[in-house]
Amino acid sequence: MQGEAEGAAPWSAADYASLLGAEGTVFLVAQDAILERLGGFILGRAIAGEMEILNLAVAPSYRRQGLARRLVAAALARGQAQGAVHCWLEVRESNGVARAFYRALGFVERGRRPRYYRDPVEDAVMYERSVLAAGPAP
Repeated sequence: MQGEAEGAAPWSAADYASLLGAEGTVFLVAQDAILERLGGFILGRAIAGEMEILNLAVAPSYRRQGLARRLVAAALARGQAQGAVHCWLEVRESNGVARAFYRALGFVERGRRPRYYRDPVEDAVMYERSVLAAGPAP
């Protein structure tokens, strides 16, 4: 599914495997039980009171149905259950759709990481929100 989800981090199977075994990992999958297809996933980690969303992907045929919003809400709830207070993430500067999505969920731009991404080289925009935020509900 990752190849179908434009904007998802291009990680290898080994990258995912190393995170899945790590402490504090939050990995949620949305599967269509009728069609038996993967609709989307979110991967993050919660350690020492902080949470980070590392990757979020939704297959094109499942977009604009609230799936990404529900995945983020579930991940934030998991992070809170693991003691996280704040959630962080990075988005490519050119990914206007993702940036607007996260802002709508109450994430606030907190900085930039110059030349963070490769292929192509691009800055990352850092976002943060409280896991307990009373702002726009995921």
